[in-house]
Amino acid sequence: MVSAMKKEFAKQGWGKHSLTKKGQLAVMQYFKLSGADAELYLQLTTDDAFRIEWISQNISELSTIYEARPIADVAIDQAKCTVETALKRALLALDYTMLLNKRILCLGDDDFISIALAFLIKKIAPHSATKIVVLDIDRRVLSTISKIAKDYELSITTDYYNVQEPLPETYADQFDCVYTDTPYTLIGAQLFLSRAINALKPEAMRHVFFSYAKRSYQKHWELQQSLYAMGFVINNIHYDINNYEGAQILGATSQLFVLQTTEQMIPYIPNQRKFTRPIYTGEIEKKSVVYQCNHCKNSLTVGTGNEYTTITQLQSSGCPNCKNNKFSQIKRTVKKSQSQHALGHHILLELHDCNDALLNDVQHIKKIMCQAAHKAKATIVTEHFHHFSPYGVSGVVIIQESHLTIHTWPEYGYAAIDVFTCNSKLALQEAVQYITDQFNAGNTTQHYVHRGK
Repeated sequence: MVSAMKKEFAKQGWGKHSLTKKGQLAVMQYFKLSGADAELYLQLTTDDAFRIEWISQNISELSTIYEARPIADVAIDQAKCTVETALKRALLALDYTMLLNKRILCLGDDDFISIALAFLIKKIAPHSATKIVVLDIDRRVLSTISKIAKDYELSITTDYYNVQEPLPETYADQFDCVYTDTPYTLIGAQLFLSRAINALKPEAMRHVFFSYAKRSYQKHWELQQSLYAMGFVINNIHYDINNYEGAQILGATSQLFVLQTTEQMIPYIPNQRKFTRPIYTGEIEKKSVVYQCNHCKNSLTVGTGNEYTTITQLQSSGCPNCKNNKFSQIKRTVKKSQSQHALGHHILLELHDCNDALLNDVQHIKKIMCQAAHKAKATIVTEHFHHFSPYGVSGVVIIQESHLTIHTWPEYGYAAIDVFTCNSKLALQEAVQYITDQFNAGNTTQHYVHRGK
């Protein structure tokens, strides 16, 4: 309660957080800094009203630099964030103690977050040993950031990198945190985050500041399933930070996840070989829109593979016939690549606290699993079950539509079961419910996975 009152008083301007000389010295010693502005550090991390005012005051100083950003390349899902957004993202590193004397990776940086981070460091601790690395596929972005870093003496290094290639060994296990604004597709996000895991130091409590387009609840759920499967903890989701300049595909906003690593991180996509599947929106969703010139009625198709990839480009150039820049949309089509459709349906079922005698009875288990296949309305091709000595059963039921498998640990009262099919018309849940009932498990968990999506 006292803490809440202190924050409210600071917000109203009735009081402020401050450090004594001894406190300032302690902060500088803790972060191994000399010449640091401990007072500014404290105010930015504890005083919301001061923070808002500080951002507002510093936007103009960065605006000129940010005007040098290249035109967004929508083919690789670029969309330029506002200067205010860049500063807010940079301050997150300060909030999570990931700014001072750290190694920071910007995995793709058309937003110039590296510039905002270096700018913030100069304001708080100009002698900080922080190292910022930018990896990007867009050489325009790299050359512009390199020039700015040189002109303003910022500690930023840049390197060309295509995220579909394995992460170079030079950058593996090196970083304390990663900033990334990934493609707007699930597979694109999974690939970028997998490379982020490869780049982070292999220890818990590292951070990823991950920006991603707002999606439907179903797609949001699929994304979160991927995050948890990789080992991330979602520390926070910010809906009020990311704003973009004219990003129609994003609705001019997106969400920002603060992800934290655990001790068991598993990249969704391995780092050993090149990833060849499409990852960008334009590759996966072949979108085309037909616009008609309001003046001469000339029709033009806008989208990937056409002369104009966005309506903004068409408006900027004007109608080829009459140079008018006002158009009306008359037709819109979206074709999704096959990889976006689920090819298989997979349920991973875990049964706990089962009867140990049943888990060791190979004939009974065989009967249950075959009957479960019938419950799913599947066609059995063959089956094989094996009893281990002294206990445990493994078995598989091959069906025309795929398979059901089981392995039991009677000594632990536990069974692991896979139910997989490439036919969406099968009654998988009926099979799972039948298996669960027959084993009379004390506790059950199931995890549903789309295969091939």
